[in-house]
Amino acid sequence: RFTTTGEELMNQGRSIEHAPDQSPHPSAIRLRVFLLALVIVPLDDFWVIMMEKVREGPYPTTISLFPNAVFILFLLVGLNSLLKRARPSAVFTRAELLAVYCMTVISAALAGHDMLPNLVGMMVYPWWYATPENRWDQFVPFLPQWLSVSDPNAVRDLFLGGSDLYRTGYWLLWLKPVLWWLAFTVVVVFVMCCVNTIVRQQWTHRERLTFPIVQLPLAMTEPQGDLWRDKKFWLGFGIAFAIDLLNGISVWVPSLPRINVGFEGHDLTGAIANKPWNALGWTPYTFYPFVIGIAYLLPTDLIFSCWFFYWFWKAEAVFVSAMGWDTVPTYIYTRNQAWGGLLAIIVTLAWTSRGYLKQVWRKILGRPSELDDSVEAMSYRAAAIGALAGLAFLAYFMKRIGMSPMVAVAAFVLYFVLALALARIRAELGPPVHDFHFSGPDFAIPSFVGVGRLSNGDMVGLCYFWWFNRAYRSHPMPIVAETTKIADHARASQRKFMLAIMVAVALGTIATFWSYLHVGYKLGFERDVALGGQYAYGGFKQLANWWARPKELMGPNWTVNLSILGGFLFCMLLSYTRLTFINFPFHPIGFAVTASWAINIVWVPLLIAWLVKSSILRFGGLRQYRSLLPFFLGLILGGMTIGCIWGLIGIIFNVPYYNFWGA
Repeated sequence: RFTTTGEELMNQGRSIEHAPDQSPHPSAIRLRVFLLALVIVPLDDFWVIMMEKVREGPYPTTISLFPNAVFILFLLVGLNSLLKRARPSAVFTRAELLAVYCMTVISAALAGHDMLPNLVGMMVYPWWYATPENRWDQFVPFLPQWLSVSDPNAVRDLFLGGSDLYRTGYWLLWLKPVLWWLAFTVVVVFVMCCVNTIVRQQWTHRERLTFPIVQLPLAMTEPQGDLWRDKKFWLGFGIAFAIDLLNGISVWVPSLPRINVGFEGHDLTGAIANKPWNALGWTPYTFYPFVIGIAYLLPTDLIFSCWFFYWFWKAEAVFVSAMGWDTVPTYIYTRNQAWGGLLAIIVTLAWTSRGYLKQVWRKILGRPSELDDSVEAMSYRAAAIGALAGLAFLAYFMKRIGMSPMVAVAAFVLYFVLALALARIRAELGPPVHDFHFSGPDFAIPSFVGVGRLSNGDMVGLCYFWWFNRAYRSHPMPIVAETTKIADHARASQRKFMLAIMVAVALGTIATFWSYLHVGYKLGFERDVALGGQYAYGGFKQLANWWARPKELMGPNWTVNLSILGGFLFCMLLSYTRLTFINFPFHPIGFAVTASWAINIVWVPLLIAWLVKSSILRFGGLRQYRSLLPFFLGLILGGMTIGCIWGLIGIIFNVPYYNFWGA
């Protein structure tokens, strides 16, 4: 198997299994779950917008395990404990608590730094910034008016603030385009659910992937409550909580000492100015306790691969600089090599899962198969038809924008391939961060074929891929995969959990638009909203570059294409070697996930976790690993809890506060 790391990984997977729910109707998900989500999701999305777009941090959706969702689950578990004593009949089941958690996560992802807020900016940005000087006025007439808001007064008040979304009637101008984008978002996530349905049994039951990101929510909701009675858990919780408690108080009392666990002022190579060593670039170091806790959940060879390949990329940059090949800003093409690595991961998975996929195909065709799809959210045939129907709708959506159907289908196929690769990375490795900046179809297709073969409509359509492909930090696909793992572990209906996810997607999309527009019209994108709509600039700047059709972009970019091919072949070699030698320590996932920005701020916690976990497994064995697991879960929950509390205090009382993640 491609991802199995031997007996250790299999045993680690077993070590974090929790006892099944013994409460009455453990898998029940009643109407009150959706009513509770109706309250929590809008409030949480508004909170995310305030943190990430107004107060400049923290940025909870840029880390794999969303602190805001974990904090809300922590509060719900506490309230549920009180209900158990006061009114046992009203107690929420484990499945219900986890369903609310999953709905909170998927909706927060849509409100996150790299998703729907980018779209809001794209819906108005050109009508505010287009000038003859930047030549945006040349393509503005080709932009889809039915997906935008171009009314001069509505656009002006959004950027300058001091207005109101409701009394002015601006909400009516936003209603139609928001409903169209709502349909688009729901269909995108539905296709992800269909694809995940097809691979779920292979990942969850055959390969027994550990899904590290879901281990804390599962432990928090364990019916026996073993985690809450473990002294090592509270020790870890107290350490992480105390560090950020002190750091938070020091914001208001500067005379107090501060324990700097972030990257502010921490740079190993900042003083190096001479070539080729200055090619090392920014090399920060951090000591986030909760990141160390997350990393402890990962398989040791994968942790090793992450910090090793971080320095592999640094060494590659130094070598290229020493050879004098650094004449262009992207001279080592890291993200392009990583893109090829993602493709290699999918190709290898398809090959190693070919027997399983053959059985799925037989099930789709209605032939005898050893697989049982009655436990899935939908049958394999329904999943295949749903995925194709969703793809057809998305292609039609882009055709209305102006894209040719062939380009639209190719773009979405590439997108869902990347999404599946990212879900696999999270299911197997569970890295604390993953961003893959500027790696979507809107970058790949012009590089593959050149803008000379693209029509104006194709370029406009690819431009609108920007809002959900700029970076993959809060991508919905891994969350969909993790939701099915949670449902499986809670012995709940996959169909009910998928319904909960789709409801949360619709509710979260509406809540995000409302939150961002409410804040925008009140404060102004150009005044008191940090980066208000400004991420849209990158998409339209790229479109303006394509629109000019410079000679160097007319044909395929062979340098980029060869970089993608090189990354693909290198990761295929790593995969083959891992299949041949069980203890081979280098993993293609480590190669791919370390090629972007976010790894900079977690490589030291990963290194620390690798040293600690390797030592524990070597000298104490699996028993000691399991014994210390609650301590590291405590580090995660303690750091996230106090970090979220500081954020709430700062936002509610409009005072400065400690930013515990992503300063």
